[in-house]
Amino acid sequence: MAVDLVNTRDPIDGTDELTNLQELDAFLAGYERDWHHEDWHPGTPTEKDLRAVRRLREQLRAVFEARDEKEASDLLNAILARVVAVPRISVHSAEPHLHFEPRTGGTAQWLAAATAMGLSIVLCDVGLDRFGSCSSHNCVDVFVDTSKNHSRRHCTTTCATRENVAAHRRRARASQSDRC
Repeated sequence: MAVDLVNTRDPIDGTDELTNLQELDAFLAGYERDWHHEDWHPGTPTEKDLRAVRRLREQLRAVFEARDEKEASDLLNAILARVVAVPRISVHSAEPHLHFEPRTGGTAQWLAAATAMGLSIVLCDVGLDRFGSCSSHNCVDVFVDTSKNHSRRHCTTTCATRENVAAHRRRARASQSDRC
Protein backbone atom coordinates (compact mmCIF):
# COMPACT_ATOMS: atom_id res chain seq x y z
CA MET A 1 0.00 0.00 0.00
CA ALA A 2 2.86 2.40 0.80
CA VAL A 3 4.47 1.67 -2.56
CA ASP A 4 1.19 2.23 -4.38
CA LEU A 5 0.60 5.47 -2.51
CA VAL A 6 4.06 6.84 -3.31
CA ASN A 7 3.61 5.86 -6.95
CA THR A 8 0.42 7.92 -7.31
CA ARG A 9 2.66 10.89 -8.09
CA ASP A 10 5.32 10.92 -10.78
CA PRO A 11 7.92 13.58 -9.92
CA ILE A 12 9.37 13.46 -13.44
CA ASP A 13 6.29 14.50 -15.38
CA GLY A 14 4.15 15.79 -12.51
CA THR A 15 1.34 13.30 -13.06
CA ASP A 16 -0.72 13.08 -9.88
CA GLU A 17 -3.42 10.46 -9.30
CA LEU A 18 -4.58 12.01 -6.00
CA THR A 19 -5.89 15.44 -6.95
CA ASN A 20 -9.43 15.13 -5.57
CA LEU A 21 -11.55 13.15 -3.14
CA GLN A 22 -12.87 10.82 -5.83
CA GLU A 23 -9.34 9.73 -6.69
CA LEU A 24 -8.54 9.23 -3.00
CA ASP A 25 -11.73 7.16 -2.63
CA ALA A 26 -10.70 5.05 -5.63
CA PHE A 27 -7.24 4.48 -4.15
CA LEU A 28 -8.70 3.47 -0.79
CA ALA A 29 -11.26 1.17 -2.40
CA GLY A 30 -8.37 -1.03 -3.51
CA TYR A 31 -7.48 -1.60 0.14
CA GLU A 32 -10.93 -1.85 1.69
CA ARG A 33 -10.29 -5.37 2.96
CA ASP A 34 -7.38 -3.99 4.98
CA TRP A 35 -9.30 -1.33 6.86
CA HIS A 36 -12.94 -2.23 6.94
CA HIS A 37 -13.97 -4.19 9.99
CA GLU A 38 -16.86 -4.13 12.41
CA ASP A 39 -15.42 -2.01 15.22
CA TRP A 40 -13.58 0.71 13.31
CA HIS A 41 -13.80 2.53 10.01
CA PRO A 42 -11.63 5.47 8.94
CA GLY A 43 -14.68 7.41 7.78
CA THR A 44 -15.34 9.36 4.63
CA PRO A 45 -12.23 11.21 3.44
CA THR A 46 -12.30 15.00 3.65
CA GLU A 47 -10.33 17.69 1.84
CA LYS A 48 -8.15 17.87 4.96
CA ASP A 49 -7.49 14.12 4.62
CA LEU A 50 -6.58 14.58 0.96
CA ARG A 51 -4.01 17.26 1.80
CA ALA A 52 -2.59 15.12 4.63
CA VAL A 53 -2.39 12.01 2.42
CA ARG A 54 -0.53 13.96 -0.25
CA ARG A 55 1.99 15.15 2.38
CA LEU A 56 2.28 11.58 3.68
CA ARG A 57 3.02 10.37 0.16
CA GLU A 58 6.06 12.69 -0.03
CA GLN A 59 7.22 11.61 3.44
CA LEU A 60 7.03 7.96 2.38
CA ARG A 61 8.98 8.68 -0.83
CA ALA A 62 11.71 10.15 1.37
CA VAL A 63 11.95 6.78 3.16
CA PHE A 64 12.70 5.08 -0.18
CA GLU A 65 15.30 7.76 -0.94
CA ALA A 66 16.95 7.60 2.51
CA ARG A 67 20.75 7.33 2.53
CA ASP A 68 20.85 4.79 5.35
CA GLU A 69 18.73 2.86 7.82
CA LYS A 70 19.07 5.56 10.49
CA GLU A 71 17.59 8.18 8.18
CA ALA A 72 14.80 5.82 7.07
CA SER A 73 13.96 4.88 10.65
CA ASP A 74 13.94 8.56 11.72
CA LEU A 75 11.50 9.35 8.91
CA LEU A 76 9.23 6.44 9.78
CA ASN A 77 9.39 7.20 13.50
CA ALA A 78 8.32 10.79 12.81
CA ILE A 79 5.22 9.53 10.99
CA LEU A 80 4.45 6.98 13.70
CA ALA A 81 4.83 9.61 16.42
CA ARG A 82 2.03 11.63 14.83
CA VAL A 83 -0.45 8.77 14.83
CA VAL A 84 -1.48 6.89 17.90
CA ALA A 85 -1.83 3.39 16.53
CA VAL A 86 -2.65 0.29 18.49
CA PRO A 87 -2.09 -3.28 17.36
CA ARG A 88 -5.17 -5.31 16.43
CA ILE A 89 -5.26 -8.96 15.46
CA SER A 90 -7.14 -9.36 12.21
CA VAL A 91 -8.55 -12.58 10.80
CA HIS A 92 -9.92 -11.25 7.50
CA SER A 93 -7.52 -13.51 5.60
CA ALA A 94 -6.53 -17.13 6.04
CA GLU A 95 -4.05 -16.46 8.85
CA PRO A 96 -4.38 -14.14 11.85
CA HIS A 97 -2.06 -11.15 11.56
CA LEU A 98 -1.48 -7.74 13.11
CA HIS A 99 -2.79 -4.41 11.94
CA PHE A 100 -1.69 -1.14 13.53
CA GLU A 101 -4.50 1.37 13.43
CA PRO A 102 -5.37 4.62 15.12
CA ARG A 103 -8.41 4.42 17.36
CA THR A 104 -9.31 8.01 16.52
CA GLY A 105 -8.84 10.22 13.51
CA GLY A 106 -9.82 9.61 9.96
CA THR A 107 -8.53 8.37 6.67
CA ALA A 108 -5.19 10.19 6.71
CA GLN A 109 -4.38 8.95 10.22
CA TRP A 110 -5.22 5.37 9.28
CA LEU A 111 -3.22 5.52 6.06
CA ALA A 112 -0.21 7.01 7.87
CA ALA A 113 -0.28 4.28 10.53
CA ALA A 114 -0.77 1.43 8.05
CA THR A 115 1.87 2.52 5.54
CA ALA A 116 4.50 3.57 8.08
CA MET A 117 4.08 0.31 10.01
CA GLY A 118 4.28 -1.71 6.80
CA LEU A 119 7.53 -0.04 5.76
CA SER A 120 8.85 -0.27 9.34
CA ILE A 121 8.35 -4.02 9.34
CA VAL A 122 10.15 -4.37 6.00
CA LEU A 123 13.00 -2.15 7.21
CA CYS A 124 13.41 -4.16 10.41
CA ASP A 125 12.99 -7.60 8.82
CA VAL A 126 15.04 -7.28 5.62
CA GLY A 127 16.75 -3.87 5.64
CA LEU A 128 16.79 -0.70 3.59
CA ASP A 129 18.54 -2.34 0.65
CA ARG A 130 15.20 -3.96 -0.24
CA PHE A 131 13.67 -0.51 -0.85
CA GLY A 132 14.17 0.48 -4.46
CA SER A 133 13.47 3.04 -7.12
CA CYS A 134 13.01 1.98 -10.73
CA SER A 135 16.21 1.84 -12.80
CA SER A 136 14.38 2.81 -15.96
CA HIS A 137 15.68 6.09 -17.36
CA ASN A 138 12.20 7.63 -17.44
CA CYS A 139 10.60 6.20 -14.28
CA VAL A 140 11.08 6.88 -10.58
CA ASP A 141 8.38 4.61 -9.16
CA VAL A 142 9.39 2.83 -5.98
CA PHE A 143 9.16 -0.83 -5.01
CA VAL A 144 10.07 -3.29 -2.28
CA ASP A 145 12.36 -5.99 -3.64
CA THR A 146 10.96 -9.34 -2.57
CA SER A 147 13.13 -11.41 -4.90
CA LYS A 148 15.17 -14.19 -3.30
CA ASN A 149 18.44 -13.03 -4.81
CA HIS A 150 17.87 -9.29 -4.34
CA SER A 151 17.98 -8.69 -8.08
CA ARG A 152 14.97 -6.47 -8.74
CA ARG A 153 15.86 -3.25 -10.58
CA HIS A 154 12.53 -2.12 -12.01
CA CYS A 155 9.16 -1.25 -10.52
CA THR A 156 7.20 -3.46 -12.92
CA THR A 157 7.79 -5.97 -15.68
CA THR A 158 6.60 -3.25 -18.08
CA CYS A 159 9.57 -1.03 -17.20
CA ALA A 160 11.97 -4.00 -17.25
CA THR A 161 10.71 -5.08 -20.67
CA ARG A 162 10.92 -1.54 -22.07
CA GLU A 163 14.52 -1.22 -20.86
CA ASN A 164 15.46 -4.67 -22.22
CA VAL A 165 13.94 -3.90 -25.63
CA ALA A 166 15.74 -0.54 -25.76
CA ALA A 167 19.05 -2.23 -24.87
CA HIS A 168 18.47 -4.90 -27.52
CA ARG A 169 17.77 -2.24 -30.16
CA ARG A 170 20.93 -0.31 -29.18
CA ARG A 171 23.01 -3.49 -29.52
CA ALA A 172 21.39 -4.30 -32.86
CA ARG A 173 22.12 -0.77 -34.19
CA ALA A 174 25.71 -0.98 -32.93
CA SER A 175 26.16 -4.39 -34.55
CA GLN A 176 24.67 -3.10 -37.79
CA SER A 177 26.99 -0.05 -37.87
CA ASP A 178 30.00 -2.30 -37.09
CA ARG A 179 29.24 -4.30 -40.25
CA CYS A 180 29.11 -1.20 -42.42
